[in-house]
Amino acid sequence: MMHKKLVALASAGVLFAALAVTPVTASAQDVNYNLPTAEEIQKRKDSRRNEAISERIGRRVMAAVELYEAGDANGAIAELKDLSIRSDLDQAFVNRLLGSLYAGNDQLDEALPLVKAAADADILGWNDQATALKLTADLSLQLEQYNQAIQYYGKWLQFSGEADPDVFLRIANAYYEMKQFDKIIQPADLAIRNYEEPNKNPYVLKVASYYERKMYSDAVKVLEAGLKVIPDEKNWWNQLGMMYLLEERIDKALQTLEVAYLAGYFDKESQYKALIQLYGNNEIPYKAASLMEKHLNNGDLEPTARLWQNAAQNYDQAREYKRAAALYGKAAELEETNADKATQYRRQGTSYLRAEMYTQAAAAYSKALDLGIEERGAVYMSLTEAYFYQNKFSQALASVKEAQKFENERRSARSWEQYIRSKASNRGVKL
Repeated sequence: MMHKKLVALASAGVLFAALAVTPVTASAQDVNYNLPTAEEIQKRKDSRRNEAISERIGRRVMAAVELYEAGDANGAIAELKDLSIRSDLDQAFVNRLLGSLYAGNDQLDEALPLVKAAADADILGWNDQATALKLTADLSLQLEQYNQAIQYYGKWLQFSGEADPDVFLRIANAYYEMKQFDKIIQPADLAIRNYEEPNKNPYVLKVASYYERKMYSDAVKVLEAGLKVIPDEKNWWNQLGMMYLLEERIDKALQTLEVAYLAGYFDKESQYKALIQLYGNNEIPYKAASLMEKHLNNGDLEPTARLWQNAAQNYDQAREYKRAAALYGKAAELEETNADKATQYRRQGTSYLRAEMYTQAAAAYSKALDLGIEERGAVYMSLTEAYFYQNKFSQALASVKEAQKFENERRSARSWEQYIRSKASNRGVKL
């Protein structure tokens, strides 16, 4: 019982490290997943020899256990180190116990060879042998000796006959670390089948397996199945949406990311941007613009001139010209050069013009001109319109005369001049 306590302490340190690939070139052996039946295991237990360790070694073992239970792990280790041992059974027993002590003391490099030697001797009692096999595998996994971990997990499965889902998961993880992605699926499926409560990690490994092999349709099926049993796994909603995008299933991608967004599962800029882009590409510009504006304002997206411009352009497409104009102003504030600021103010002026907000349009066009915008003739023509529709005929005339200085605008500007003079005359305004 005391020995089991030591083993449990060592085994509890085994961590699952999915999706942290390190290049390993060795090819792991296949695992036999056809487990022996309960009847076969019982026959093996009945036929296995269960010998006791010698009295001399037993006294040292009890002393080590007492020191460990008193909180003196180093003293317990010292009690068992450098013993003069005569029998193979005593050696295997001490190796297993001393290895467990080292493991519990985070001295894994010292623990593994001792526990492995105990397992390889294959002379311990049934429970101790099973513990030695499993602990050898666990320590190998922690020390990134993935081939050896898989080998000893396989031995433990055949020895114990237990369909332990954690063991299947660790085998799948070891294959992932070795980039043997095709071998992940079977142990991951066995883990899923044998967990009493749904566990997300085997699904994660299956998705990674298919994704790395560019088998996106299969990855989608895994995520869909996973969400049926763990519907609140927020990352999966986002991943599923992205997988649909990879498969160009745009409607499904939009539907899935909308669900994720409404459920509050977004926590990355890329997720907001993906949904915004989908709205834009599916000719839903108002949602694209309003979503971007909201999350730029609340800090989920880092405000940049390009993002404010993108939101403004979507509002323009949605014919929300007043809102578009306001966001072009925000873009202009964040631009670094006068030329870029001028371009944003010109866009702002055009949106105000479309919104029939002529005073604001004239102010925006004037800012663009003051900042030295290159297309001055075209901007003067737009400024002419803004003044004209305010019935500011003298300012409109001055602006249209400036436009006439530019060859590309000259003909149109002269026509506008006649129109302005005619309109002013009709209104009794002298120019």
